[in-house]
Amino acid sequence: MRVRIAGLLGSTALFMAVPAHAQYIQTMGVDENCTAVGGACTALPPSLGSYYENPSAIADLARPLIGFNARAIDTTHLDLEDDDGNHNIPRTNTKGKYAVAPTLAFYTPIMKNVTVGIGVGAPFAITADWTNASGIHRYDMSDQSLFILDVSPTIGIKLTNRLSIGASASITAFRHLTTQTLIPDSFGAALPPSLGGAGTIIPTTPTSAIIGSISLNTNKNFHIGLPPNDMETAFDSVAGVFGLQYKLSDTVTLGFAARTRTKNTFHGTAALIVGGTSQTSPFALRLDMPGHIQFGIAAKITPRTTVSIDYQRTFWSDAVGFGSPADIKFSTPLLGFINKLEVSYKAHDTSNIHMGVQYALTPRATLMGGYAFNQSIFPSDAVDILTYDSNRHIFSTGLRYDMRKDQTRSGLILTGSFQWVQYEKRTIATGESANLGGVSLPNLTAADTLSFTSNRSPFTFGGSIRSLSMAIQYVF
Repeated sequence: MRVRIAGLLGSTALFMAVPAHAQYIQTMGVDENCTAVGGACTALPPSLGSYYENPSAIADLARPLIGFNARAIDTTHLDLEDDDGNHNIPRTNTKGKYAVAPTLAFYTPIMKNVTVGIGVGAPFAITADWTNASGIHRYDMSDQSLFILDVSPTIGIKLTNRLSIGASASITAFRHLTTQTLIPDSFGAALPPSLGGAGTIIPTTPTSAIIGSISLNTNKNFHIGLPPNDMETAFDSVAGVFGLQYKLSDTVTLGFAARTRTKNTFHGTAALIVGGTSQTSPFALRLDMPGHIQFGIAAKITPRTTVSIDYQRTFWSDAVGFGSPADIKFSTPLLGFINKLEVSYKAHDTSNIHMGVQYALTPRATLMGGYAFNQSIFPSDAVDILTYDSNRHIFSTGLRYDMRKDQTRSGLILTGSFQWVQYEKRTIATGESANLGGVSLPNLTAADTLSFTSNRSPFTFGGSIRSLSMAIQYVF
């Protein structure tokens, strides 16, 4: 892959990694009920995350419902291996071992067969803090964090006793993006003497010295009080979520949901440090979150047992920054000539299968479990540590306890869930990926492009991401 930059000295280029793989939280669901059944919730009754999962479900609510849940995410069990040894993530983000994704929702019937509500949650997020000490991953990303926090007004309408429809407008209210790309000595050596280099090309290896970094940080004008805390105020992007549920019988329900692409432009400050040179500049980055369709079936196969199966198709190829190039535009040229970075990751659409089961232990306590299979998103010749992924196996379990004497009364509902996302081991052979070996600079003054250095040793990725979700709901 090659990177093209429009600059003051003609066109040249520089490597920059941008957050991808934003599906870490999306595949988990945005509330504990969906999480616990492996995301197979399109045809299930309403829950906190219905504004995202299937807004038509809230049409079945007979009483107002309010609730809050928080998911603690732990990425420190991801690991990788190269010629410099084994590496893992010591912290999920710069704040510590865990990141927290909240969901808040309120729904209420306003007339016969019509329910409205609002949800607040993070449908897309990824966060990990890699060490800088060693490994080829240093040249791609040592610190990464992306959060999208949506506010979603929602409506559900029961058209007949069997058919319900619904819609929500997912407004991107707050965004957070942090990246740090480390620069190896091969980049500095290749700079011309006028910029402090030797104009010499040297190999980049897993043990190459680090001479600087490029970082992106979005504006910090809102604090949510949970890691990563600092957010950029947005309210400039809207995605639509549409859904329906149809009851084939008293025991079988069909569900369908579709979410449009979320167009997002991140704003903040880029900082470049190379040797004794330090510079900052405002930046703008268009990076969309993908749309998807999902349909499924839920069936009560015994008086105590309900099973659900969903299929999801996620349209990564339509998302700018994943399926098409991402342009990182600088208001002030870096090093006097770098106006724009263009990166391509060649993401393709994926198919995912979700399966879940619920078993009523007692009239109040329900045990839940689930499994999902997600296809990998990025091809081997375009991956780096940020976009590196593989097929994922997602295992989940949970317990819901309804403190009400019966469903016609007011009271609390408590739910907890645990999810384990296991990545199949995937190895990138020597020279297979153009994005894993750091930056090179063959001829800054004459060349109009800069090629990445391909990985000079095999690179293997695997491990798991784990999350724990706790929720409290109150039915009025």
